[in-house]
This record gives sequence, structure tokens and C-alpha cells, in this order.
Amino acid sequence: MNLTADILPLWLALTSLMLFAAMAVWNLAGAPWKLLTLNGLHPLYSLSCVGLAGLWSLSVGGHPALEFHLLGLSAMVLMFGWRLAIVAGAVALVLLCAVGEGDWAALGVNGLIGVVLPVLLARRFHDLIYARLPRHFFVYVLVSAHFSSMLVIGAVILAGGALTWLVGAYEFSRIVDEYLVFSPMVLLPEGFMNGAVMTMLIALKPEWVRSFDDRDYIDGK
Repeated sequence: MNLTADILPLWLALTSLMLFAAMAVWNLAGAPWKLLTLNGLHPLYSLSCVGLAGLWSLSVGGHPALEFHLLGLSAMVLMFGWRLAIVAGAVALVLLCAVGEGDWAALGVNGLIGVVLPVLLARRFHDLIYARLPRHFFVYVLVSAHFSSMLVIGAVILAGGALTWLVGAYEFSRIVDEYLVFSPMVLLPEGFMNGAVMTMLIALKPEWVRSFDDRDYIDGK
């Protein structure tokens, strides 16, 4: 979803911008940058930020603001942790605005719905799965990476659709009939993408994945 400023009340655009900026700065200052240094992952992280911007630029939809694009943030949370994922999402949004693919005035709303919400949900889902389900390779790939990413993007779609209705941009029936009804077409690709990325990384470069430990998911299984 790529919300534009013309459908947002000024107070909402300004308030959300301040909240998102505060969230981004707080995580920028407190994110575990030393982990990237110790593991030599700075180039990978930078490339991932650019990759997110490229992925989000590939949006499709019939009406302004009622657009779909894959997120990829569940994989970012599993790879780098939630704080670095929020910073990466903020960087990606700024890059999109800088090249004219995003709306500076709507940066805050897009950041809260499209970055903060999915990152915090992905983190919460992973914590619950880690605590309550068997720690097995297939649980990690299929549940933490695949199914939870589908729930995450579903929540983002619902939140964006609800906001466009609450601000009066579109009628509820139009949002349902011309936006929400097509959400399954995005849920499955989002789950497949995150699951495939994490499977490949675990198989080839498990040291790149912060949330994966052989002792938890493979040893003795």
C-alpha cells in the first residue's frame, strides 16, 4: 500500500510523521550495529535496504492508495532483528520518496502501517512460535517464515484499507470489492517469498540469519 497525502488530513500526516521519525531515530540509535560489524554483514544489510525499495516499487492496483506490493519484512526481522528491520524499512521508504516513487507528505503514515506494524507483528509472531511450538527446522521455515509473513501482510492490507475508509477516501463497499477481495493473491506470494529466502539462507549461509541457531532447530532432531 502506498498512501498519498491528498487523502490524508493534515493533522494525521503530521502526527504520523513525527511518530515514525521518532521510532526510526530511536531504533537507529539503539539497533545492534555491532552485530553487523562482527559478522561482516554491513554490505548485505545495505543491499537488503535497496532491495526492499526495489520490491516496494513494484506495486499494482486499480486505484491510488489501494495498491498491493510484497513486503519482505518478515525475512528482514528473522535475518537482522526487529530494530534493524525498522531502520531498513525507513531507509527504503526514503529512497522511494527520493526517486519520486513515494509521497514525502505521507511518509509517516506509510512508515507506521507499512514498516512499524509488520515488523512488530513479525517479531511477535516469531517470539510466540519460538516459545510455544517445537523448535524444528520445518517449523521455522513453514511457520515463522511462511505462514507468519502471510498474516503480517494481511494485517497491513486490512490496516491500510481501514484507514482509507476512515479518512473518507473510498466507500467501504469499494474497498472490499476492489481491494480486499484481491488480498489472497498477495498473501501466497508473500509467504512463498519469505519462506524461500529463509530456506535458501539457512541452507547456504546460516550465519547470516540472526534468529536461527543450529542448536535449537537441527541438533538432535
